[in-house]
Amino acid sequence: MESISMLVVDDEPVIRYALRSLFGAADGVEEVNEAGTGEEAILECEKNSPDLVITELRLSGSSDGVEICQFAKEHLDGASVMVFAADASPASVAAALNAGADSFVHKTASNAELLDAVRRTRSGERAWILGEQKRPPGEPAPAAAMTLTQREESVLAFVLRRWSNAEIAAEMCLARQTVKNYVSRVLQKLGYASRAELFCSLDVKAGDA
Repeated sequence: MESISMLVVDDEPVIRYALRSLFGAADGVEEVNEAGTGEEAILECEKNSPDLVITELRLSGSSDGVEICQFAKEHLDGASVMVFAADASPASVAAALNAGADSFVHKTASNAELLDAVRRTRSGERAWILGEQKRPPGEPAPAAAMTLTQREESVLAFVLRRWSNAEIAAEMCLARQTVKNYVSRVLQKLGYASRAELFCSLDVKAGDA
């Protein structure tokens, strides 16, 4: 991994300290800055242009992790974004992906897993460490521990752009029924019954299916 600069964003000082200590001692990390609010994070991004932003989704203040993901992807050339969150519910994972996050790591991840996730993210891969989530009584657990294949990730990315199955099929050179099967599988893994339910959880209007 090339030498990189990082920004860690969390409203818990202890977590920021732990992450700075971990990454500061890691090979290939040149600089680690921190922010405790979304506003501070955006200022740090503008000031230092980090190569990798690691952020919690839920933060104190008027800006949250979703806004940080969006800002970093829109304004930092070549930057990667990893969400490091206490909540890995389907809604949180979908919100992070919709905002442009490259990877999602639950806070139960070990130091070794977190370092490997950083390496993979900066190498252009996606890292998925979603942990064990408690679910409401009667709600089925998502299939395959919510692990998405590379093809499923690609399909989900198009779904989040509100592309229809026909548009996805044409773009990916797949049969429409194959895409429909992929979409159903992805929604099942994320814990949603339909696209409309997914978009509703993101507080956006569902597009045409």
